[in-house]
Amino acid sequence: MRQTSSYRTVRNYQKQPGSCYGNYSAENLQKALEDVKAKRLTVSAASRTYNVPRTTLQDKMQRIHSKSSGGKTIFSALEEESFKQHFLTLASYGFPLTTFDLRLITKSYLDTLGKKVDKFSNDTPGKDWAYSFLKRHRDLTQRFSANIKRSRAEKSPEEIKKYVDNLKDTIPLDTPPENIYNYDETNLTDDPLNKRVVIKRGTKYPERVMNSSKSSTSVMFCGTAAGELLAPYVVYKSEHLWTSWIEGGLKDARYNRTKSGWFDAACFEDWFVKIALPDMKKKKGGNT
Repeated sequence: MRQTSSYRTVRNYQKQPGSCYGNYSAENLQKALEDVKAKRLTVSAASRTYNVPRTTLQDKMQRIHSKSSGGKTIFSALEEESFKQHFLTLASYGFPLTTFDLRLITKSYLDTLGKKVDKFSNDTPGKDWAYSFLKRHRDLTQRFSANIKRSRAEKSPEEIKKYVDNLKDTIPLDTPPENIYNYDETNLTDDPLNKRVVIKRGTKYPERVMNSSKSSTSVMFCGTAAGELLAPYVVYKSEHLWTSWIEGGLKDARYNRTKSGWFDAACFEDWFVKIALPDMKKKKGGNT
């Protein structure tokens, strides 16, 4: 039996003619208020001149409804600023996120706090919320990124030396090799096409670092400085994960699937919690 799924686009709210909200620009409202305060125009005359409702001008003059219209946001301004900076930092490293990643990150944040949001289905923000988030933060925008090979994103010997020198300052010298982990995602080819990613407004050529310009199945490999290898984590390009795809695999290997075949925030969190973290807890100091 064929499985089907529904797809809903983000709603684009249109202001209706005669609506009490936003049928005038903020600039016209400000000019009308200035003329009324300076007694150059009466409230009625300013309303006709700048096409601002007379009741709105009266309310503004009396400081009624001085706050912006609209419902209260789910997250505080500080929390949303933290989400935004997270996006900008990853984009600057060549790994921009999508609005779907934003929704998963906020869900993970809510789960960590143990907070329930009735407006979100299963405590997961919807597409409308992500769209509104971008509207509130005008220095973010969506554009299609160019996938570049990792060889193009390689660092110079000087940058690598600087990285190693920084490790000396951040990792204690007595850290045992088995407590130092290195992981990387490797991709087996197919065509992922370009994706719309969230970046800083004004960026001319958004690029996303990928092992190749193709994608299909991804595998996360992780090992320690002592030469120990963790079980691999495989991500298929599919809507569903079939049992036949995990038969005969390596011991303790874990499997998942995404629409693109690439790791997303949910897959990475699952890999860390189910494979990396249990191994780390076995090591000396792992429970501290």
